[in-house]
Amino acid sequence: MDSIKSDKDSQESKSDTDRLGPDAWIDAAYAQFQEGGVSAVRIDPLAKYLDITRGSFYWHFKDRAALLRAVLTRWREEETERVIAANEAAGGDAGTRLLRLLHTCSSDDGRLEIGMRDWATQDKGAQNEIRLIDKSRIEYMTSLAEDAGVPSDVAKPRCRVAYLAWLGSYSDATATSHQQRQANMDTLWHMVTAK
Repeated sequence: MDSIKSDKDSQESKSDTDRLGPDAWIDAAYAQFQEGGVSAVRIDPLAKYLDITRGSFYWHFKDRAALLRAVLTRWREEETERVIAANEAAGGDAGTRLLRLLHTCSSDDGRLEIGMRDWATQDKGAQNEIRLIDKSRIEYMTSLAEDAGVPSDVAKPRCRVAYLAWLGSYSDATATSHQQRQANMDTLWHMVTAK
């Protein structure tokens, strides 16, 4: 009797995991993307990790491409919209907010940034979305620079160069510490806000 109950409990538990929503798949895919880029996001390993059937995936997503688009949306929300909102909520004058933004952006290891951009070299849809994200980020930086008193005609090109330098900092083998990365961001801030 106990073994029958145990089997029934196991089936109910499996049935409960089969009802995981799309967010569970996106969370797992996002983590895999961060670890190994687009090639690491595979349905079978994700299903195994989630202890769920592969069929559950197709209940929520048409195909792998749809899951990858959801990962891209999550990245935009987490790494652009949430970062901007948190920076604004923390307050301070425009110069302070710009410096804080640069420090925030230099605090991670860049795996997602690098992985997303690598994917964009292979996928036109990802490339187009990342262009929009880049545009949004540069516009935000530019608005902060202008609010800090940088003339409009120089704020945008300076912010674009600073943004590209920030992205490039992820491949800088000479910046070995968090403090060095922050010092680099301080230099960028001075370059952008110079009058």
